[in-house]
Amino acid sequence: MIIGIDVGGTNAAGVLLEGARLVAKHKVAVDQEHLSESIISLLGALIPKDRRQLERVHLSSTLATNAIVTGSLDPIGMLIQAGPGINPEFLANNGPTWFLDGAIDHRGHIIRDPDPKLIDEAIAAMLQAGIDAVGIVTKFSHRNSIHERYIADRLGSRFSYICMGHQISGLPNFPRRVYTTWLNTSLTARFAQFKKAIEQGLAHLGVDCPCHILKADGGTIPFARAIEFPCESVHSGPSASVMGCLALAGQPGDAILLDIGGTTTDISLLVDGTPLLEPYGINIAGRPTLIRALNTVSVGLGGDSTVVFADDEFRIGPRRSGPPMAQGGTGPTPTDAMVVLGLIAVGSAERAAAAMETLCPGKPPADTARSLLTAFAERINQEVASMIDSVFSRPVYTVAALLHRRRITPERLIVIGGPAAALRQNLENCFNLPCLVPVDYEVANAVGAAR
Repeated sequence: MIIGIDVGGTNAAGVLLEGARLVAKHKVAVDQEHLSESIISLLGALIPKDRRQLERVHLSSTLATNAIVTGSLDPIGMLIQAGPGINPEFLANNGPTWFLDGAIDHRGHIIRDPDPKLIDEAIAAMLQAGIDAVGIVTKFSHRNSIHERYIADRLGSRFSYICMGHQISGLPNFPRRVYTTWLNTSLTARFAQFKKAIEQGLAHLGVDCPCHILKADGGTIPFARAIEFPCESVHSGPSASVMGCLALAGQPGDAILLDIGGTTTDISLLVDGTPLLEPYGINIAGRPTLIRALNTVSVGLGGDSTVVFADDEFRIGPRRSGPPMAQGGTGPTPTDAMVVLGLIAVGSAERAAAAMETLCPGKPPADTARSLLTAFAERINQEVASMIDSVFSRPVYTVAALLHRRRITPERLIVIGGPAAALRQNLENCFNLPCLVPVDYEVANAVGAAR
């Protein structure tokens, strides 16, 4: 038996599989301040009576993706040794950055060692700024990592987290290594908290089987190793979306996959029934990285996204300010619109109607709700069109080359996630395509993690 768990920004879903058969499924709301309690509650509903039957636990999480999409990454310091040949200022757009002297050439030979005084000055500045995590990247560190290790030794134990670029990837590409190291370092504290919560939940329930987390490319990595490379868990949730769609509704042909959650919508494409892969590294937050991943796009557009009405249009997301007003929140959301129209039954219908009145005073709540869900579907359509254009506008040595420059012709939508069934008709009308919402759509990510 395998337990698959997907931890999102709003809900956590889990399944218990025996082979390919779904034995049990469960879903709980996620309290980020008390994450371990949420995990314990979820696991408690899934663990078989005979724990010896449980072979392993597979996890996926959108926590890292949500942090990137909503712009809430932890601040860090970057120490960069660029060497001669380029103006490195463009690498300083990730926050506080200090450029060190010294250099290593492309063959890994030391040209000049870094000045320890510059390192100490950077250390003092970071400590004064309250920085607790540091990324270190030297040019050509994939050839020789001695300068990165020297700088890390000089930092000592004064910072909780130190990440070195040569540990991330052996592939050449200095800017990509800088951006990947920045991302990895920015996620480490958040991932450590997530790891602790999961381990506390497993220990509380007496589960000691192997635990793995889904990577961005659809593979898995042991949880104990993942703490060193939390960037590998970026797009873990979107990858679980793809794997879940393939498990529940995979078939030949071109298709658009949508996973609509509470905080984000994950978009991916199937070409002849196969998901696209970015083998050289995906772009994250507008920056190229060395993270090999399935080709997915996450947008800040979910059932619980904050909504305002201004200049005669709905502005949805990218942030989530809390639960829907129907469930005690303070601002209107697309979920409130679904409640008003009777598409889902959660919380208070009266408070949901009040949410629509807040958006468009004097207008019937049902009319506002219909307009909001139409705008929601149109936003998704725009994001899908943008993704398709992006794939086919790149040079031929990228993923588009794998398609022999053939333009994708979607034949259907496959939609999963909590609001999937409620939004089916809006999506069909907007895309003018049949919309498939598979059985167990609400836990499809957990199925994808388990498979």
